[in-house]
Amino acid sequence: MVTGEQVGLAVNQRIVVALEESEEFYVSSVEEITPEEVFISVPYRRRMPLMLSRGDRVKVEFPGNNEYFSFMTAVTGRREEGVLLYSLAFPEKIKRIQRRRDVRLAVLLDVAYAPLPEGDGAAAFKEAKALDLSAGGLRLVTEQEHPPGTMLLVKFRLPLRKESFETVTKAEVVRTEPVMLEKRRLFHLGLKFVDLPQAHRDKIFSFIFWKMMEQARLR
Repeated sequence: MVTGEQVGLAVNQRIVVALEESEEFYVSSVEEITPEEVFISVPYRRRMPLMLSRGDRVKVEFPGNNEYFSFMTAVTGRREEGVLLYSLAFPEKIKRIQRRRDVRLAVLLDVAYAPLPEGDGAAAFKEAKALDLSAGGLRLVTEQEHPPGTMLLVKFRLPLRKESFETVTKAEVVRTEPVMLEKRRLFHLGLKFVDLPQAHRDKIFSFIFWKMMEQARLR
């Protein structure tokens, strides 16, 4: 267990909120913190607000720089000073939670890929597009067929909140699906990252988390 200070729970922190027994998360943000309470904006999901009452139990999740955190707490009230805010009891404990590696984001992403070179040979990268991304792999569109079991190198860059992040990693083809697009025969490759450092997985997950929250806010 860790405390709020240790994980950087702070004003303007983007969070997701759900009732204790629900898996429907709503997007919110931390607006004020006192020693006893955390004040948050009204959570929204697809333009629908989550209406909370004093005594409701809620779970809150948010990413750190390279980790992901969760806590349970109770709604202590509401405050209306031009903008409605909900107050939550300041959590006594915040826990690190297991990364949701199966969360997949539909995204059009520039990716360079190459067959895994032999020995000290240089990789001959080609440009391609990914159609989705998770912390465990991606779906790549290529003109060339690569059967399951093929090992590739993939390279891509992600814009994070305060930096950009680039990784080069090995990936194994686990699925190959031929598709036709404007009379062109292409291939959708399901790739699984191999030996990707945990810190890189965490950054990919953070990118997915923030993108999903942006999409939820715009719906």
